[in-house]
Amino acid sequence: MRTFVEVLRDNSVYAEHAHTFLRMDGTERVISFPELWRLACGRAHRLHALGLHKGARVALILPEPDAFVLAFLGAMTAGLVPVPMYPPLTLAKMDAYGETLRHILHASGADTIITAAALEPMLRKHLLEVPGSANVRLILTSELEGETSERPVPPCDVKLDDLAFLQFTSGSTHQPKGVMVTHRNLAHNAHAIMFDGLRANASDRGVSWLPLYHDMGLIGFVVAPLFAQVQVMFMPTMSFIRRPSSWLESLHRFRGTITFAPNFAYALATRAISEEQSGAWDLSCVKALGCGAEPIHADTLSRFAARFQHCGLRPEALLPCYGLAEATLAVTFAALDEPLIVERIDKRAMERGVAETTSSDDALELVSCGKTFPGHELAIVGECGARLGDRSVGEVWVRGPSVARGYYEHPGASAETFVDGWLKTGDLGYVASGELFVCGRAKDLIITHGKNYYPQDIERVASDVNGIRAEQCVAFARSGPDGSEECVIVAEAHKLASPELRGLVAAVKQRVRAELGLLVGEVVLIKRNSLPKTSSGKVRRRDTRARLEAGTLALLLERPRVLSVPKARASRPHAE
Repeated sequence: MRTFVEVLRDNSVYAEHAHTFLRMDGTERVISFPELWRLACGRAHRLHALGLHKGARVALILPEPDAFVLAFLGAMTAGLVPVPMYPPLTLAKMDAYGETLRHILHASGADTIITAAALEPMLRKHLLEVPGSANVRLILTSELEGETSERPVPPCDVKLDDLAFLQFTSGSTHQPKGVMVTHRNLAHNAHAIMFDGLRANASDRGVSWLPLYHDMGLIGFVVAPLFAQVQVMFMPTMSFIRRPSSWLESLHRFRGTITFAPNFAYALATRAISEEQSGAWDLSCVKALGCGAEPIHADTLSRFAARFQHCGLRPEALLPCYGLAEATLAVTFAALDEPLIVERIDKRAMERGVAETTSSDDALELVSCGKTFPGHELAIVGECGARLGDRSVGEVWVRGPSVARGYYEHPGASAETFVDGWLKTGDLGYVASGELFVCGRAKDLIITHGKNYYPQDIERVASDVNGIRAEQCVAFARSGPDGSEECVIVAEAHKLASPELRGLVAAVKQRVRAELGLLVGEVVLIKRNSLPKTSSGKVRRRDTRARLEAGTLALLLERPRVLSVPKARASRPHAE
């Protein structure tokens, strides 16, 4: 086992390129393995000279991928504890942005931010000059640059059980909490990802547009590939959002073999990339198209594979996976070079918590996320804490060397989530023949008239109605007039006249009833880009519900008078 700092040092004997950075202005920067080590050590010594020493938490707010990676590596080499934070994408909603950042700074104990000169005025105005804010020092990346020693040496000794960094959860259910990831956690999970899961070697090449302040982009493409000397091309996240073709074009140009993305990215690429854009691409080089971080839809992956098969893309390259920050990153991977495993599950049986397969057209399709890595264990646990058998739906629990130490300075939440070596993920799923199938979040489950409904299934059906923006809706429960739970759907809709919007409400209710047998209590239509989401793009169901109750959603259609009263469900152990 090696610390990440030792991996950087050991890789410096290789002359090959380590990283290629595509910057937001279109220029490219290539850094070799020896240069990566030299730059990391140089930044580490400057951070120590600026008064930061081993164990100090330091926040990173950097939009350019090369600046972020080099600052992260420098902080790790200095024995500091980086706290990745997302940069502002626009000047809108700056008050909410500042509030989240102040929370993370307070929760992590970080009193220093490494940032870019372009962001300094904004951070001072919206973060540092707000009344009641703690004193926080800004360090610009320019202060960490310059000449470095010909024989780079780190300024301190970093151990396997030292805290490597704090990965804050996305905050889709509560305020973000800092997951304590150690160098030992990183070493185990990186080995599992690169060698057990991807069977990677130095001939592989990664391509990523994923945000570097979240675990899939940071660990999956900054940390793990260095354990296997895999070169990576980093693209700015916004380049994919603005031009989806840039992702697959980069795979073609860089001859990428490994890339990962959430389900929405595969749907967007299928929908937005034209035949003209993809006509000359050769994607036969791709061996792993990972999909995770949000619910995986079988039809999304199938359409993607069919759409780009003419480019040489192999359907077997699609690789569903499951993971979470509390387990460092990855928990399960589907088998490499194998077809997708998709099960058609009887809806009525699923309502009872049993995953029975069916040949009926009226079925739920669930994608296997694969099996656990060697040295790790997974269990499906019922509400009373009993371990369940195959095809019984319960909470997913995980244990093994990748499970993090807990939440930083949050003993209550740590005691609830990390118990006797087990991580209670808060996700619902079942196991069949050793394969994990994830159904949804335990806290988000909608129970009405004794039947269980998963919001992801409701949202998928509602999204397919013409007039609803694809995958831009949430479903949650509230107490109905008779005291039982009823379902509410909040969805972004295209701008239409009022009569058409009322027809759209009726169409959504009818579609959900026809496909799921569920009577929807209310459908609320809201304006484009107004659905509450986390910084990683996940929908925030509880926040949406709270805003609906507070009357602060941007409505497209006036709501009828609602007499029901929100009712909290009894809590069960869960992870955020």
